[in-house]
Amino acid sequence: MKLIESRLSTFNHTLQLSSCLELLYAETVDDDVEEDNSKVTPILYEDNDESDDEGSIDSMETESNHENERPHVSDDEINDEIDY
Repeated sequence: MKLIESRLSTFNHTLQLSSCLELLYAETVDDDVEEDNSKVTPILYEDNDESDDEGSIDSMETESNHENERPHVSDDEINDEIDY
């Protein structure tokens, strides 16, 4: 019986606390929604380091005189030389 009385005595305080927490939670959720609707300015980063540009050109250059490589030869010319 005492357990029931103690729970009933704290019920009103618990209900008030629960209601206050629900209102506070609802306000914070509304604040987040309003912030999402505001205009967001993106931050752009531009790399102005020219050393990367020079390196990429050098890396694209290859040696053209390998053992089995023929420069400027079409596929048709190669097929003519191959015996099937």
